[in-house]
Amino acid sequence: MRSRLCRKIEAVERGEITRLMVFLPPRHGKSEVISKKAPAWILGRNPEWEIILASYAADLAFDFSRIARDTFREWGPRLWGVELSSDSGAVGRWGIQGHRGGLVAAGVGGPITGRGAHVAIIDDPFKNHEEASSAVVREKVMNWYKSTLRTRLVPNGSIILVMTRWHEDAL
Repeated sequence: MRSRLCRKIEAVERGEITRLMVFLPPRHGKSEVISKKAPAWILGRNPEWEIILASYAADLAFDFSRIARDTFREWGPRLWGVELSSDSGAVGRWGIQGHRGGLVAAGVGGPITGRGAHVAIIDDPFKNHEEASSAVVREKVMNWYKSTLRTRLVPNGSIILVMTRWHEDAL
């Protein structure tokens, strides 16, 4: 399964896929591949790119970002000759030394206005089945997606949605 996810991420990076949805049950490795490791790989290969990484809560997005940042810090110099920026290395926002690229992490509804994205990753926009079953919460997430996240994409940018599909009307 992980090799299949990696092939899809490679197709996103090449621009062959601009909308990727990954729906799997909890604890099947989808976040490990897509939200924790793929940002480092994508930014290593494309240091001018910007990534937005969002989840239902900023804390979870920051946890994903921390692992991606640390992976980039370890492998960036060795594999791609790029380093983490010395002036923007926080888990909520980190960049690449000498380049425009980097990652911004936020919760759904959080501060991404003014930021751009070549790739936007939405990992678990709903905390659980109860939230996904709430029409009010689903509408809030959908409005954020349409009015905020989608508007942050550069032309031909990609969106990756990673989640357990708790409700048929979920994002």
